[in-house]
Amino acid sequence: MRKNWNLFLILAMAAALIFPSAALAAPTELILGQSKIIIPNGALVGVQVDRVIRDSSGGDKEWKLGISAYPFLMPTDKKNMIPYMEGRLTGNLMDYAKVRVIGLAPAYAKFSPNDGHYLADDGLGNFRFRVDPTKVEFKSTLYGENHVFAMMPDTHGFNTVAGQAMRFKQAGAKLAVAIACMDLSSKAQAALYLAQNGINCYGPCDRFGSEILGYKKENPGAATIIGTAPVRKSKQGGATIGNQPVKIGMDEPIVVQFTEKGYPDQYCDTPSRYFRALAKNYGLKLKVTEVEANVGETSKLVAAAKENGAKVIGVRVHNEQDAVPVAQWLKEDPKNRAILFHSAPYEPGYNLFFLFPKQTSFGDLNPILK
Repeated sequence: MRKNWNLFLILAMAAALIFPSAALAAPTELILGQSKIIIPNGALVGVQVDRVIRDSSGGDKEWKLGISAYPFLMPTDKKNMIPYMEGRLTGNLMDYAKVRVIGLAPAYAKFSPNDGHYLADDGLGNFRFRVDPTKVEFKSTLYGENHVFAMMPDTHGFNTVAGQAMRFKQAGAKLAVAIACMDLSSKAQAALYLAQNGINCYGPCDRFGSEILGYKKENPGAATIIGTAPVRKSKQGGATIGNQPVKIGMDEPIVVQFTEKGYPDQYCDTPSRYFRALAKNYGLKLKVTEVEANVGETSKLVAAAKENGAKVIGVRVHNEQDAVPVAQWLKEDPKNRAILFHSAPYEPGYNLFFLFPKQTSFGDLNPILK
């Protein structure tokens, strides 16, 4: 028996020398942005009600306009929807694929004394996804006795649309994609839950997407989750979300944005959250330099990239003041690349995907290592 074991070891060592395992080799290239969601013509798209069908947190004018948009009806035209943020992106799908849009509402939530928050249901009778208090406090929310239960017509985030999306699935309705916000941990976990149940998710506001980065390693059969990414009309008909890859060498220096400020600058930490998670989850030794920059301060990243000889930046583009320095930097050298985070809801950021299609991509939650 011992002789056989020794022979096995000798043969294994010889095989390793002759056929070195690619799995043991360190990756030399990172590909971001190859993930995609195909939206067929006429497909059913489920959306959060807030910022798509009506604006529930806006001023009086927006609210009065919103009331005329009944949250449980299907908009027949993008003119019936909010023309900005997730509403604008959903409108693009209407233009490109003639999708049918339905609000994923209402959400049912239960107050948890132990958690101190309302928890939204998962469509299977379990209350599990923490809800931002500001969203429970929308004017349209209805409460049960002693405010233990809440019904929320104006859903906002995957945490509040997950239950209705699952009920649609159980009823036999096939959603091509669910569109909602992903800027809380519970929203990212709810997106993962939907993907595990076969429902694609598009979360343009992707601050906490990094918490599920690499989700397909443990869930290879899951549907696709995409954060900030472009929507394009497909030549074959329909539309495509994502599918705008760029390559990054493992030895390349990368400059990424971070902030320690709260609202409205807090989303500027999305790039740093992503690249920290990327290094940790995949065991990578990336040459990342973090630069503190708030809204309107992307020029700081560009300056740091030039100083460090970096051709790759991770950035959040919110307004024109953010977009101009990034665009100028991309124009200077076709090798310069920008990975955009939490940018697609804002036109200055979203437009960069189309102005520089070979130089921009998104924080892919299923990156490819070669």
